[in-house]
Amino acid sequence: MIPTERIEDQYYKYRFHFVSFPEELYFLHGYINGMDIYINKNDSIEKQTETCLHEVVHAECDTGKNLMDHRSIKTGRAEFFANHIASRDVRRYLS
Repeated sequence: MIPTERIEDQYYKYRFHFVSFPEELYFLHGYINGMDIYINKNDSIEKQTETCLHEVVHAECDTGKNLMDHRSIKTGRAEFFANHIASRDVRRYLS
Protein backbone atom coordinates (compact mmCIF):
# COMPACT_ATOMS: atom_id res chain seq x y z
CA MET A 1 0.00 0.00 0.00
CA ILE A 2 1.40 3.40 -0.95
CA PRO A 3 1.68 6.13 1.72
CA THR A 4 -1.26 8.20 0.46
CA GLU A 5 -3.52 5.13 0.59
CA ARG A 6 -2.49 4.58 4.20
CA ILE A 7 -3.49 8.16 5.00
CA GLU A 8 -6.80 7.72 3.18
CA ASP A 9 -7.49 4.61 5.26
CA GLN A 10 -6.63 6.33 8.53
CA TYR A 11 -8.64 9.48 7.79
CA TYR A 12 -11.59 7.80 6.10
CA LYS A 13 -14.05 10.59 6.93
CA TYR A 14 -12.33 12.80 4.32
CA ARG A 15 -12.54 12.26 0.57
CA PHE A 16 -9.14 12.57 -1.13
CA HIS A 17 -9.04 13.56 -4.80
CA PHE A 18 -5.81 13.42 -6.77
CA VAL A 19 -6.10 15.91 -9.62
CA SER A 20 -3.83 17.85 -11.96
CA PHE A 21 -3.73 21.52 -11.03
CA PRO A 22 -3.41 24.08 -13.86
CA GLU A 23 0.12 25.20 -14.72
CA GLU A 24 -0.50 28.71 -13.39
CA LEU A 25 -1.07 27.12 -9.96
CA TYR A 26 2.24 25.22 -9.95
CA PHE A 27 2.92 26.47 -6.40
CA LEU A 28 -0.30 24.89 -5.06
CA HIS A 29 0.10 21.36 -3.71
CA GLY A 30 -3.26 20.84 -2.07
CA TYR A 31 -6.58 22.39 -1.22
CA ILE A 32 -9.38 21.51 1.19
CA ASN A 33 -13.05 22.24 0.68
CA GLY A 34 -15.25 20.86 3.44
CA MET A 35 -14.66 17.11 3.65
CA ASP A 36 -12.96 17.00 0.21
CA ILE A 37 -9.18 17.23 0.04
CA TYR A 38 -7.61 17.87 -3.36
CA ILE A 39 -3.99 16.86 -3.91
CA ASN A 40 -1.82 17.67 -6.95
CA LYS A 41 -1.17 14.30 -8.58
CA ASN A 42 1.81 15.74 -10.51
CA ASP A 43 3.84 16.06 -7.28
CA SER A 44 6.15 13.33 -6.05
CA ILE A 45 4.68 10.69 -3.72
CA GLU A 46 6.65 12.21 -0.85
CA LYS A 47 5.16 15.67 -1.49
CA GLN A 48 1.67 14.19 -1.96
CA THR A 49 1.98 12.39 1.38
CA GLU A 50 3.12 15.52 3.18
CA THR A 51 0.36 17.56 1.52
CA CYS A 52 -2.28 15.01 2.56
CA LEU A 53 -1.16 15.31 6.17
CA HIS A 54 -0.94 19.11 5.92
CA GLU A 55 -4.53 19.36 4.69
CA VAL A 56 -5.77 16.87 7.29
CA VAL A 57 -4.24 19.04 10.03
CA HIS A 58 -6.14 22.01 8.61
CA ALA A 59 -9.35 19.96 8.51
CA GLU A 60 -8.92 18.74 12.08
CA CYS A 61 -7.59 21.88 13.76
CA ASP A 62 -8.66 25.04 11.93
CA THR A 63 -11.76 27.00 12.82
CA GLY A 64 -13.31 26.71 9.37
CA LYS A 65 -12.26 30.18 8.31
CA ASN A 66 -10.97 30.89 4.82
CA LEU A 67 -7.16 30.69 4.93
CA MET A 68 -6.54 32.02 1.42
CA ASP A 69 -5.41 35.46 2.66
CA HIS A 70 -1.69 34.78 3.10
CA ARG A 71 -1.12 38.19 4.71
CA SER A 72 -3.20 37.32 7.78
CA ILE A 73 -1.36 36.43 11.00
CA LYS A 74 -4.00 33.80 11.77
CA THR A 75 -3.33 32.20 8.38
CA GLY A 76 0.42 32.32 8.95
CA ARG A 77 0.07 30.55 12.28
CA ALA A 78 -2.27 27.92 10.83
CA GLU A 79 0.13 27.27 7.93
CA PHE A 80 3.14 27.04 10.25
CA PHE A 81 1.33 24.58 12.52
CA ALA A 82 0.10 22.43 9.60
CA ASN A 83 3.60 22.39 8.05
CA HIS A 84 5.20 21.46 11.36
CA ILE A 85 2.83 18.56 12.08
CA ALA A 86 2.89 17.27 8.49
CA SER A 87 6.70 17.29 8.23
CA ARG A 88 6.93 15.57 11.62
CA ASP A 89 4.40 12.81 10.82
CA VAL A 90 5.28 12.21 7.15
CA ARG A 91 8.19 9.93 8.11
CA ARG A 92 5.74 7.44 9.62
CA TYR A 93 3.96 7.00 6.29
CA LEU A 94 7.02 6.98 4.05
CA SER A 95 8.88 4.25 5.96
